[in-house]
Amino acid sequence: MAAIWLLCRSRLKNSKTQNLFVALLILLSTLLVATAAIVMANTGRSFTDMHDKTHGSHQLLLLEKGLHDPQFVHQWWEAQQGVETSRLLRFRALSGITYNGHDAPNLYLYMMNTPEPPLLVDTLVFAQGVQSDAPERGRVWIPTSMANSYGISVGDKISFHTGSGQLQQRVSAVVIDVPFGAPFTNTARIWMNSDDYRDSMTPLPGTDSSMIGLRFDDYSSQAGYWDRFARELGGPFLETKMEFEAISSFYLIINQIIGFIMIVLGLVMMLIALITIGFTLSDAILAHYRTIGVIKSLGLTSRGTVLAYVCQYGLLACLGILPGLALSILLSKAILNLSVSSLKTKNEELAVHGIGTAMLVGLFVFVLVVLFAAWQAGRTRSIQPAQAIRYGMSETESRRAAALNEAAASRLEFGRLPVFAVIGLRNLIKNRKVSALMLALTMAASSVLVLGYVLLNSIIHIQQTTAKWGYDSANVAAIVVNKTTFSRSDFERALSADPRIKNASWQGNRTAVVSLEPSGRGKAAGRQPLSLYLSVLDGSYEQMGFGTLSGRNPRQNNEIALGVNVAKTLDKEPGDFVDIYIEGKKQSLLITGVYQSIANASYSARVTIEAVRAASPSFNDMDVSLINVKDIEAAEAVASGLDAAFKGSASVVTQKTLLDSVFKEAADILVYPISLLGALFVLVAFIIIYSSCRINMRRESKTYGIYKSIGMTSTRIRMSVALGITALALLGSMLGILVGVYALPLLLENVLAGYGIVELPVILHWAGISAFASIPVAAAFAGSWASSKAIRTTSPRILTAE
Repeated sequence: MAAIWLLCRSRLKNSKTQNLFVALLILLSTLLVATAAIVMANTGRSFTDMHDKTHGSHQLLLLEKGLHDPQFVHQWWEAQQGVETSRLLRFRALSGITYNGHDAPNLYLYMMNTPEPPLLVDTLVFAQGVQSDAPERGRVWIPTSMANSYGISVGDKISFHTGSGQLQQRVSAVVIDVPFGAPFTNTARIWMNSDDYRDSMTPLPGTDSSMIGLRFDDYSSQAGYWDRFARELGGPFLETKMEFEAISSFYLIINQIIGFIMIVLGLVMMLIALITIGFTLSDAILAHYRTIGVIKSLGLTSRGTVLAYVCQYGLLACLGILPGLALSILLSKAILNLSVSSLKTKNEELAVHGIGTAMLVGLFVFVLVVLFAAWQAGRTRSIQPAQAIRYGMSETESRRAAALNEAAASRLEFGRLPVFAVIGLRNLIKNRKVSALMLALTMAASSVLVLGYVLLNSIIHIQQTTAKWGYDSANVAAIVVNKTTFSRSDFERALSADPRIKNASWQGNRTAVVSLEPSGRGKAAGRQPLSLYLSVLDGSYEQMGFGTLSGRNPRQNNEIALGVNVAKTLDKEPGDFVDIYIEGKKQSLLITGVYQSIANASYSARVTIEAVRAASPSFNDMDVSLINVKDIEAAEAVASGLDAAFKGSASVVTQKTLLDSVFKEAADILVYPISLLGALFVLVAFIIIYSSCRINMRRESKTYGIYKSIGMTSTRIRMSVALGITALALLGSMLGILVGVYALPLLLENVLAGYGIVELPVILHWAGISAFASIPVAAAFAGSWASSKAIRTTSPRILTAE
């Protein structure tokens, strides 16, 4: 054992740079995989912990349309066993704020009349400010999502647009409000003092709306309660109902994306680390072939020879894994603080779960490295001492190497190529394993950078693909805030009088119910009725830019388009019929298309206004006007003019403003982890190429000495080697573009499918893609150039002598 330990120490001491790079690779692999494991372990945990802590609602009922008696609804649910019910919360809807002199028009506010404590369901957790039973006069509580998005802190003043004027209030607390606190939301509950609400909100035109939160002891039993409630109500519930899936989805989706990307790329990094270990082990065995032969001739067993290498890489694994695990905890905390910042209080650290999982990842990496090292070192068992001492390799390998070099030279016709090209190609051909590793590495690095760029670019420029995310493509949207004071006829006259406007449509929504009866394929048998968000359009879906995955949008009163998750749940496709309850009346509608939508996770459907009027002839409850302009440059001016003319009753903004307010935060959250991943892969590419080239320079020192002795300059030799490696990296980068643009987004779609996106809408900007894909190529050139510095500083006589 003493001899084995002596050999292990000697190899650690004599190859410091190479061993350091191997340990660094293991560290980075552990860092990525362990961080991904912790992020995934916390993806649902942080939300679930806060949801349980606040007695969060599973369903939220918004009674805004006057279709049901709020008192009756509240009393019925309050009387049910197994259901916790919030107080009957009164509110008024407003739109837009002014903060620090800047307007934020695309912020839809529920101005809450804060009830006496306790709230029972959806209790508020104070993230900033002093906890109290209710806000003081002139002060409000705002949710963390709004505070984070607009940089609002305790003590700041906010002006709320009331139509007739401005209501100025000071923020006394920032609270975690789970149903309305998800990242990138444009709705918020503002908790007001009761006296302020009475004095400022009650005099406004219109009446109070109501909100009720429901928390079930057993969420899976909620369908039975709704069956009984529908019988008591005399028909289905027709007001807005927020489901638990919609409440939770935006808390989870970003971490799902980040965790998925990190796991995939962490495994790629682990594979690269193992390949590198295999390469360095093979190089070490070849470099010390004679020494191994001598040692074996002196009596060291093959098992002892293998064990010396296993000990060496086991120690290197420990050296990389332990700091990798420590750093993974810090990195995962940073990522979680960004992605679930709306669930974090000022004075409490975010609880990080999954440390045990990270430890298991570290153990897995250690076992994998040790087993791989043992497998690779097993090659020393076949070393024959006599052949090793004579040839420095096996006799068979010696002959094969000579034959391969001769064949490669004849096939490539080296004699016809320029000298610098011959030197570069010879370096790649003679070191096939290293060349393959460089190719794979630059491909991985460029695919990471390209995926990150494509993903962020697609989110930032989402306006170009709104239809594929389930949104309309209209240039301007007018959202009715106060239906009592809003005059649709006046608004339509303003539209018809404006020559800049091309066309317009009205959109509303209803809650519809689908009975999950057995289909021809039988998958929906025995399922509870499905409640879904029903989009209603008075106009043409095609004109407003709504897209579909298959088929088309509805045009007639007997047609419907289904969200992809509804179609999957019902096992339906275009051409089938679906029985759906609209306004309490059953209709059998022809499915004309299937679409995807991130809103409501594709648990939605689209119909024309005629389909709703078939059940309720007087229906005209439309609260959004979608407007197209003749010249897109005029969109901002049209929106500003209409917003000023109908201020207080409607909020009119451009589509760009709507999308930026929702998706800009998502891009901001994603940019940091994706940038880190790209930087790590570029760093690894540089390290491995530098290390590999340095090993090869040392091995080929005699050859480079001969080149210098016959008149070649150091710069020319170095440039020849660097250009050969750069050409190889360029090929890897081109392959990486294909992987980053086409393969990785397909894998990401598996994560997003549950959130309603089965085909990721990407925007391919090839100039940007090429620029990011070229970064690993630059790293490869820099690594190869830096590693060949020894050629410049060493004389031909010494190089030849070596």
